[in-house]
Amino acid sequence: MSVIEPRSCIDFLITQKCNYRCEYCSQSKKFYKNTHSADDETINAFLRFIKTLDKKFEITISGGEPLCHSRFYEVIEEIKKCGLKLTVISNFSFDIENYKKIADIMGEDLVELFVSYHDSQVKDFEGFLAKVKEFNDYKNPCTKFSVASVLSEKNVARLKELSEFLAQFPDNKKVNFCLQHMRIKNSYVKYEQEASEFLAKNAKPEPGRVLNTFGKMCHSGEKFLLIYENGDAYRCYSSRFNKAHSMGNIKDKDFKLFNCPMPCMNLKCTCPKPISYNMLDLTRSDYFKAGRCLVKNLIFLPGLIIKNIDILKAKFEQGALFKK
Repeated sequence: MSVIEPRSCIDFLITQKCNYRCEYCSQSKKFYKNTHSADDETINAFLRFIKTLDKKFEITISGGEPLCHSRFYEVIEEIKKCGLKLTVISNFSFDIENYKKIADIMGEDLVELFVSYHDSQVKDFEGFLAKVKEFNDYKNPCTKFSVASVLSEKNVARLKELSEFLAQFPDNKKVNFCLQHMRIKNSYVKYEQEASEFLAKNAKPEPGRVLNTFGKMCHSGEKFLLIYENGDAYRCYSSRFNKAHSMGNIKDKDFKLFNCPMPCMNLKCTCPKPISYNMLDLTRSDYFKAGRCLVKNLIFLPGLIIKNIDILKAKFEQGALFKK
């Protein structure tokens, strides 16, 4: 039986700023006061870091809205020079020429443009559809193009229109429709019948949320890294309250990736990358090392809570406002 090699990836959240104010987003200025962007020191450290990577690594640039950052195009130009591949995650709110510029810079090395549709923020639905078609016709055939949207009770009818529009493209021009189940404070919302049925037909369940992953060996930290706008690096998206998953800061001279897989410290895998990128090995585990890390986490937990208090407050305020 052949072993599938993990897909190596670095995620860089280049900014927390966003020009949208979606009601369900904890990074919206209503809920989350951190609207910082990567400063020159962090950007320069990131550009030095990617020069050390194996060419198998892909880079994902997201935010916030990454196109809000003044050095966004400079960063992707350097990614291209390094011979690395790129995915960009955007709300697709900028003029179409901005997205064509990304396609021009990266060519066949643009793995995916992953855009989102937010019904409460998009004032011209037909214009959004026209922009989707224009980019789809313009991009390199190698580039995957996806449109995601978070389902709510208010936008069911509009998302049905969107899914029907995207389904019209032929297989050689396919645009993926990614319907997302809304989460508030890490819990899925419950929908009424129409929205629930639409979700069931169009959304795939997240496999990690039904698995017991504590102690299982994972390549995150070795073949996957999440970098925030201040340079702080973590093994995965579920690591901010997990000292054993912290990798330090890319601006530190001694910063480096792990050189081997390490045990997962989460009861459930809540990060989208490890399973979809084949980084989690459910056949191997190290409960002893995981136990030692758990003790370490308990010692550092109060400090981690204080460090991330704004994030916790944002999630609480988001949930309270959404219920209203």
